[in-house]
Amino acid sequence: MPAPTRPYPHPLCLGLAALVALINPSAQAQESPATAEPATVPAPAAPYDDADLAAFHRRADDLRLAEDPYWAVLLHRSGRTSRVDDPAFFIAPNGKHDARAELHADLAAFFAPRDAARHAVDRFPARCEWLCERLGVDRARLPVPFSTEVEDIIANLAPRSASLVFPAAYMNTPASMFGHTMLTIRGRNASALLDQTVNYAALTTESNGLIFAIKGICGLYPGYYSLMPYYQKVQEYADLDQRDLWEYELALNPADLRRMVLHIWELRGIASDYFFFDENCSYNLLFLIDAARPGLAINQDTGAWVIPLDTVRAVARTGLIAKTTYRPSRASNVRALAAPLADDQRAAARALARGSLTPAALTTPVPARAQTLDLAAEYLRALRGRKEIAQGAYQGRLHAILSARSALAAPPPPPAPAPVAPDQGHDSRRLSVGVGQAFHDRYAELGLRPAYHDLLDPGDGYLPGTQIGFADLTLRVYEDERRPVIERFDVITLRSLAARDGFFAPIAWTLDTGTVREHMGRAHEPHLHARIGGGVGAAYELGTTGIAWALIEADTRWIDRDPHYAVGFGGSVGAALTPLPRVSVGPYARYRWYVLGDTDENWEFGGEARLKVAPDAALSFEAGRHAAWDSLDTRLAIKVLFYF
Repeated sequence: MPAPTRPYPHPLCLGLAALVALINPSAQAQESPATAEPATVPAPAAPYDDADLAAFHRRADDLRLAEDPYWAVLLHRSGRTSRVDDPAFFIAPNGKHDARAELHADLAAFFAPRDAARHAVDRFPARCEWLCERLGVDRARLPVPFSTEVEDIIANLAPRSASLVFPAAYMNTPASMFGHTMLTIRGRNASALLDQTVNYAALTTESNGLIFAIKGICGLYPGYYSLMPYYQKVQEYADLDQRDLWEYELALNPADLRRMVLHIWELRGIASDYFFFDENCSYNLLFLIDAARPGLAINQDTGAWVIPLDTVRAVARTGLIAKTTYRPSRASNVRALAAPLADDQRAAARALARGSLTPAALTTPVPARAQTLDLAAEYLRALRGRKEIAQGAYQGRLHAILSARSALAAPPPPPAPAPVAPDQGHDSRRLSVGVGQAFHDRYAELGLRPAYHDLLDPGDGYLPGTQIGFADLTLRVYEDERRPVIERFDVITLRSLAARDGFFAPIAWTLDTGTVREHMGRAHEPHLHARIGGGVGAAYELGTTGIAWALIEADTRWIDRDPHYAVGFGGSVGAALTPLPRVSVGPYARYRWYVLGDTDENWEFGGEARLKVAPDAALSFEAGRHAAWDSLDTRLAIKVLFYF
């Protein structure tokens, strides 16, 4: 990771500056040599020797510093081992697994004379500073009191604040479908876009999203921390990927920021195995925030799965978030500018951006013309951000649009309104308890979804038209069987149903993988189906009440009866509506024609209605008619949903 480029002066430097300020040269010049007191220069302290080092080793053991939670943070320990896999992060040969051995090896290295270009104080300044503070070490007596390189970087960086940044989910990339987190450190620059961004990500050149997801789940990529200007990440996320950004400023003081920067320095070029669901971008950033202030231990406030949005909530629970700032994407700006305009204004703005209309052709009144030009300019920027227009054409059109706009005496457009912040939405885990009837048999049901959101969940704080379910398990006890059975287990369920409009035309798509217990034949015999299916199509807004979609789909199944497989095609239509503030409704209809293996024509229609009864609870009512595998049935269910 490139070295940070801004920090706070070290307390030692501030002390020296204060000492210099106390000296008044003019007063000294006026003072009579006969009356001036002779200056006394204290003798320099003797360097520490081996006996002193041994005493500090004993003191470290007496204080049990190797068991201190902050030492665990500096080593990125979770349980009995460090999450960092790079041997260069440790001085002791077994430092990854033995916190005490690493502490003693580090202490000895800090007391060792400089015999190479880089001393241990240069390599691990955060560890050195903490150990010296806890042990009462006089750093002036160390062979290398401070790292000149690190202190120069901190002086140049001059950090004055830090923010946790959450780019919204991006469904077209598996690595980003849960969102992302990164840190920005603001220094001397007036513009936030010139801040430095600390990012943790897998190092890969893989372009196949499925292969990346599989290898990421298995931890087959190395992960590295990197540092780059914030404007580059804004271009990547807000302009190219059309993702909104949320900036959560952290309430950190200068000492906290110094500790954070020192620990970031220690992680330069250090690799760790990247795991998509736990040791990911969000989890590893928590150690940087924990390093800023001893006692936070936010990295302990996670579950088996670490979702970026949950880490934002974990930081919020500590009271560290001082301010939240919304940075809309180009696409969000376009939609906000287009919302109040008439259809002819929108059409003119599209034509201006696409080059089929010139600003001189606009003859509408000044206010309407200004609105059209504002929308055209922002839409043109969005097209360029998505690389849909060449740079030369972009510059000429934008100059013409902005020149025409500057000639109009009309106020600038208002900023895009901020939606509900992601951390204010429902919790990502969900427990459901309910009863129902299927195949003329009543049942009780228990469901657990570790992550994360579906189309009928409360939409505040979530990307409209998206559904991400992971490891969603449903258990049932049928009245006739009187034993729990796995009704279905959805490994992962994805719905990307972004609505088309006159400016953007995203492709709607779905993916489903998992197992389901299907009743087959007139006797309704249960059989286990492992399945993978998906579809593509289009989605459209239905005014302000929701979206509707139509998809062409394919489905492949492995069945625990002969011929053991089925391949089918078909389609589905559906909608996700919010007719009332606390009510969501989802009607649907599906058709499948299985043409290979176990052949059959299956169809289904029905719907679900949900009523939000509390911030973390809802009631669900389901009904549907189902014909599949020679089995016909009507299904009814009522459930209580708890978000936690």
